[in-house]
Amino acid sequence: MKLNNIIYILSVGALTFSACKKDALDQKTDIHLTVPSTVDDYQQLLDGLSSGTTNNTAGLFSYRSLGDYMSDDIYLTDNSYNNFFSSVPFIAKLYAWDKNLFSPLSKLNEWEVQYKTVLTANVALEGIGVITPDNNNQAAWNNVKGSALFLRGQMFYNLAQFWAQPYNSASATKDQGIVLRLSSDADVASVRSTVDQTYKQIISDLTAAAELLPNTSSQNTQVSKVRPSKAAAFALLARTYLTMGDYTNVIRYTDSTLNLYSSLLDYSTLGVTKFYEVPNFHSEILYYCMDQSGEVGGTFGFWNASQDLYDSYADNDLRKSMFYNNSFFYGLLFVGDYSGDAGRRFMGVAVDELYLMRAEAYARTDDPASAMADLNTLLVKRWKEGTFIPYTASSADDALVKIIAERRKELPGRGLRWTDLRRLNTDARFAVTITHTLLGQTYTLPANDSRYTLQVPAYIIAASNGSIIQTP
Repeated sequence: MKLNNIIYILSVGALTFSACKKDALDQKTDIHLTVPSTVDDYQQLLDGLSSGTTNNTAGLFSYRSLGDYMSDDIYLTDNSYNNFFSSVPFIAKLYAWDKNLFSPLSKLNEWEVQYKTVLTANVALEGIGVITPDNNNQAAWNNVKGSALFLRGQMFYNLAQFWAQPYNSASATKDQGIVLRLSSDADVASVRSTVDQTYKQIISDLTAAAELLPNTSSQNTQVSKVRPSKAAAFALLARTYLTMGDYTNVIRYTDSTLNLYSSLLDYSTLGVTKFYEVPNFHSEILYYCMDQSGEVGGTFGFWNASQDLYDSYADNDLRKSMFYNNSFFYGLLFVGDYSGDAGRRFMGVAVDELYLMRAEAYARTDDPASAMADLNTLLVKRWKEGTFIPYTASSADDALVKIIAERRKELPGRGLRWTDLRRLNTDARFAVTITHTLLGQTYTLPANDSRYTLQVPAYIIAASNGSIIQTP
């Protein structure tokens, strides 16, 4: 079956909520459209989510750039805004943390596309569930089910970073989580879960995915970075547990990932003579997805790096010259995207993040020696050859402070800083009040402000007929 014969299912994706079921049923009445029925059909369906391609030329859209625009890693100059962003009023509202972020009628791709992925994963899970595998297709069957679970868990995690309240174990059973769509049936009403239910579902999906997926993904005998793998599922579990503050499980799952895949780039071998020096689909990438479109994703080419972040790099730190460029007209630009492509922001998982997660978990579990060992393993690959002096720490707290600083320096532009702010703001040592200035107006976002959880788009609230409760 050709992909274009089954891709029609995706057209129902925006119709996530039960209020829209009539339109969804209307779209299914075309008898010329073929319903997927084989393991290969469902694999093609999932591969089609990767920007319509099944090879290492593109990847799944993963919308986390909302957080970059609201973080302290970037700022917008008036010149940049007027030349590149003024046609997208949403950007200015996002940058100012406007609670009325979404107009009553406009659809938001950052919501729509991720729930479309959830719907597609549910279709695949339901379809593969009625196929009995045999010795010839067991591995392929496992890959489809594991991939669908992985993608659903990944999307739920991404959505939770904006539409669920920050994880707090003391209040997680009461705090508002996200809408957890676990069925493709439009008759099933959409309601908000609690934060506890949200994260339990993410962990359930990713744990089950890890049991089914191959160690590393492949396609036609070629390693594929756009398909999920066991190593990628372990990595997302580690990220999830870091968000929850469960550091024992962070160590467990970073260990599991690094035992399967641990390649690090040596920046001293790359050169720093042009923008986007990091090669596309390089060896450090474990799982590739991107943030290219949507309300904000396609505007990334000219955002400015915060001066305090830039100044935190030592002169012999190669990230300073690889990640940033001083422009006469636009100021200090971030150019160091990990995809190696100005038009596609890397939003996947790479090995450097794993070393940083494990280092932080070691520090938080009173093992500063192991924490510094992981940090130094990474940093020696980031400095000019022969110039790096290994870090030491006088205590676990000292190690933690160093690791948090290096985490920010290593991971800009990947949509992770917003999540870090949400979890770190509860600790006075790392709490941040962010200030943004644009077109003569100054805006502030204090630590732990309610605006760290976004309002659900108004058209979604309206379509749910009251079943979805708005964020306070």
